[in-house]
Amino acid sequence: MKWTALLKDIKEKVGLTPIQSNNDSSTSPSSHSRYLNSAEGVGISSAESSSQFAGQSSDSSYERGKYDSEFDFKRFWEEFRSSSYEKEKEVSLNMAVDIFCRLVKQQADVARLVNTLVETHIFSFVIGRAFVTDIEKLRIHSKEKSLHIANVMDFFSDSTKNGISPGSNLLCAVEALVSAPIDKQPLLDSGILSCLIYLLNVFLNPDDTDHGQFHNASNSRENISLKKDENTTKLKQLEVEGTIVHIMKALANHSSAALCLIENDSLQLLFQMVTTGSCSVFSRLKNGHIPLHTIQLYRHAMQILSLLLVNDNGNTAKYIQKHHLIKFLLMAVKDFNSDDCDPAYTMGIVDLIMECVELSYRPGA
Repeated sequence: MKWTALLKDIKEKVGLTPIQSNNDSSTSPSSHSRYLNSAEGVGISSAESSSQFAGQSSDSSYERGKYDSEFDFKRFWEEFRSSSYEKEKEVSLNMAVDIFCRLVKQQADVARLVNTLVETHIFSFVIGRAFVTDIEKLRIHSKEKSLHIANVMDFFSDSTKNGISPGSNLLCAVEALVSAPIDKQPLLDSGILSCLIYLLNVFLNPDDTDHGQFHNASNSRENISLKKDENTTKLKQLEVEGTIVHIMKALANHSSAALCLIENDSLQLLFQMVTTGSCSVFSRLKNGHIPLHTIQLYRHAMQILSLLLVNDNGNTAKYIQKHHLIKFLLMAVKDFNSDDCDPAYTMGIVDLIMECVELSYRPGA
């Protein structure tokens, strides 16, 4: 991604003038070391400074650390915006997002924090595009040109040599932004909702190669160690899934959310995901082939689709008709079997059909 052109475009859209960067501050070699000190909770660079503040209360130390973190965030954010080199921009953005996530954990008023630190619209759009770009890289770099759950979980778990986890931090930042009372449109414009639909589909349809991979070791000690790793990975996956679902539901409440999905096949994919959960998934659950947690994810997918339809003003009515998406839902109801299907889930599909019909009577249809 060419961040320079992207930032210029979004600044023109929101009517902001370019910020004149200070070469001395943006190229200062001390900014990264300042960040590392702040990350360790130090924030003081010399023995004299340490002795000077030794008698202060913990509250004063907290405020000092918070001030240093905010200062460092602005430095890295400015480096990101002013640098002409993609690698430097990537490093600076990772640093800024890491600091932002730590500040979010310290403050309850995220909206006030964002407004204090940065231009909200630009920051939201940049975070969304960075997330989408990194996920797209995972797809492009795979042999099959598709997402795999192992690679996705590595993205949300891996850390850099500085102890920063870019994937986890981006997810944390997006969740903070959607939870705050700020405009969600820049995030939707970034394409992140479509990206999250594809991620949810990966979690609903994990690779066959990802199952049973911990049971081939011949040594019993290795088996125990791998089993612990497997449990840790599962817990991390549950955490990531929960965050993704929360973000999707928050974005789906926006009136233009559904409209953002018709530019590609992500809305159609969501319809297919919901109908797949009608019968085949429940029959697999009864046979012990999938865990109950997977069924819960399908229910979340249905709730997300319902939110998209309820909040849409009718703009997606023609798209739904053109791609025969109601037919997907009708087939799921038609194929209902009390032995294999869940009645409550099927009634949820009936509600979705009614919501699709109601779309055609709204002003935007």
